[in-house]
Amino acid sequence: MQNFADSFARNLGALTSRQQVELQQKRVAVIGCGGLGGYVIEELARVGIGHLVLFDPDVFSPSNCNRQLNALGTTLGQNKAAVAAARCRTIHPWCTVQFFATDFRTVPEQEGFAVDIAVDCLDDIAARRDLSALCTRRHLPLVHGAVNGWHGQVGVQLPGDDLIARLYPRRGPIQPAPPPPVLSFTVALVASLQAAEVVKSVLGLRSPLEHGWMHIDLKEGEFLINGV
Repeated sequence: MQNFADSFARNLGALTSRQQVELQQKRVAVIGCGGLGGYVIEELARVGIGHLVLFDPDVFSPSNCNRQLNALGTTLGQNKAAVAAARCRTIHPWCTVQFFATDFRTVPEQEGFAVDIAVDCLDDIAARRDLSALCTRRHLPLVHGAVNGWHGQVGVQLPGDDLIARLYPRRGPIQPAPPPPVLSFTVALVASLQAAEVVKSVLGLRSPLEHGWMHIDLKEGEFLINGV
């Protein structure tokens, strides 16, 4: 039978016992449970975040299987948030998971966003802007991530900051575009960086990405911090 100390013993040394207990008390909202979100949820559960709130109206399809952790032959057609929640419950009993199989904008803020921090794992610019505005209203930090082929970006928007507006400025109506290419290793890396930023933020540790963002080019091996 699992106990708390055994479940997180290998975190100690990188984290203190006190920090581990702090993580158990934190609440994190993950918006989007597909590519980035699947890995972010997995890593936050395994590091010891105590409460996750998940949002995604979408279901798994065959085209997700190249990069999404929870896209399996056995999960096709199932809601992404529900599948991620079920997986978390099999990892250990120290993470409570609540999920909404719907667009985050349809959930009352006081119900879905009574959290310490939010994680942007969306793939839609308009939705990202709406999430940024919601976090501003609720004075929540927001950890942003995005991927395109070999490239990715990760940033931290603190309350009162305008990171998303700087990354996605309004330039008239958003034109429909085909989905970008996405590679499995780019997704996994960006999601891991997002998870690390969440842990640093909720523990009160400084990050060079506060008020800025990192651009990642895996083909050229470049990691550039911008906007700080």
